[in-house]
Amino acid sequence: MAFSISSVRRHLVFPVSLHPLKDKNFAPFLFGSFLSSIGFWVQSVGQSWQVLQLTNSAFLLGLVGFAALLPNIVLSLFGGVIADRVNRRPVLIGTQIIFMSTATLLGIFTTLHIITVWQIILMALINGTFNAVGFPAWQAFIGDLLELEQLKQGIALNSMQFNLSRVIGPALGGFSIGIFGIAGSYYLNAISYVAVIIPLILIHPRQRERISRQQGIWQDLREGLSFARKRPSLQVILLLQFIIAFLVFPYIILLPIFARDIFHIGASGLGVLNSASGIGALLGAILLVALSQRLERGRFLLVILCVLGGSACLAFAMVNVLNVAILLLMALGACTVMAMTSTNTALQLLTPENMRGRILSIWVMTALGLAPFGNLLAGWVAQSIGAPFTLSIGGGLCATGALFIAAISKGHKLNAMRQVSSTRNTS
Repeated sequence: MAFSISSVRRHLVFPVSLHPLKDKNFAPFLFGSFLSSIGFWVQSVGQSWQVLQLTNSAFLLGLVGFAALLPNIVLSLFGGVIADRVNRRPVLIGTQIIFMSTATLLGIFTTLHIITVWQIILMALINGTFNAVGFPAWQAFIGDLLELEQLKQGIALNSMQFNLSRVIGPALGGFSIGIFGIAGSYYLNAISYVAVIIPLILIHPRQRERISRQQGIWQDLREGLSFARKRPSLQVILLLQFIIAFLVFPYIILLPIFARDIFHIGASGLGVLNSASGIGALLGAILLVALSQRLERGRFLLVILCVLGGSACLAFAMVNVLNVAILLLMALGACTVMAMTSTNTALQLLTPENMRGRILSIWVMTALGLAPFGNLLAGWVAQSIGAPFTLSIGGGLCATGALFIAAISKGHKLNAMRQVSSTRNTS
């Protein structure tokens, strides 16, 4: 007796948090994204090790990461407008093809022994330019595939696949350097994009409401900014996301320094450190999937994550025992991914469907545009005072800054409540 995949899927019993996996469009998209994400991390490890070999510079290591995210400062807001105006699926297909092409070129340059750090920076800028449009569209596209009642679970599952790839990809990246060389890291990533391009071509997302094309792009942009400006809850969420991204996220950029100079474990050891962070991120993502039904729109969770993440960053910078450092990296990975996913979920739930691309683009500009100045600053500071002291400062500022924002926000809320009460008593 034969069973089709669709019939098996219908008869499987899924917990509520996994219901999006029953969707015929979302499931293949998620699986293809997972394979592509593994390729991204394979290249990330190979590329960072290559930059360190070519330059022996913590500053240039930070500059490469900064270059990949720099276009988000200028272009992400327009990317959000585009994501709300056009069909998102062709946009995603086009950006994935661009990413596949740049990975292939870097592999060829490395094979021919003509690679330079400036070529790597140029390709990072190209990828960042297209990602400024592609990333808001990617996040909002999940809402095109799923109904509103499944959106929280879908966002959490997308985060989980990316962070599961962080466990597998960096380890593969470290070992692939020894087997295939650094060029192999680029080629493996290029091939992995096929896994997400094919599902994007085949799936058919539901029809959605789009913003009118009768008004100009600038008017659309002003509408999105005005929506966020009138909602203090969105502003506090974005500010908390910014401080953890600016002050704590640079630990990833500086991991090669810790692998080589602090723990003396080489390229394979760098893969282990990245994988430890990925394991923590995966555990955090799984926790969010399990709790997705209870995930609230408030900012209290973000405050806790900023405090815990900053404290873990400070502790990691101070230890020199590898096993303890690995545990702290797991905590760091969990806090950072839970902060990103919680922010993404809160913004989408608090925003109308036809406005999501623009509001998410503000998040992208904040977390992936302005915050990466932290990568550049961390690389420059680490060049002068060392990577451990740099992360100590960032972690401490993140924890105290989050508590300060929470106190100020609570104070404003209490004042507003008193004003409302006073008005009612007067009337």
